[in-house]
Amino acid sequence: MLGLSWQVPAQPCYLTNGPSRRVRIGCRVINLRHASPRNLVAAGSAAGTVFQAVRDLGQGPATVSADTLASHLSPADRKRLARETSKAPAWMRPILDQITGVAG
Repeated sequence: MLGLSWQVPAQPCYLTNGPSRRVRIGCRVINLRHASPRNLVAAGSAAGTVFQAVRDLGQGPATVSADTLASHLSPADRKRLARETSKAPAWMRPILDQITGVAG
């Protein structure tokens, strides 16, 4: 989706503000994992997906992937991500600024 990997998880895991649980749909198992509101910034949008990708990659690799992540955002998504940057931890802000094109 974001061009970071071709790997596909065997059991998809989605963050939710509801309780953690496993949902079985046919032969597939989907994990729903409870997350706090600070981990659900811009949920359901491309900006939110990029926000989660940076959080999951951590401090090192995310800087290398900033250009890749930026190429998958529309101008509207970049604006939304720029608005949500204030909710990010301090270590993420320079990376998000690089992705959105905001001078930090």
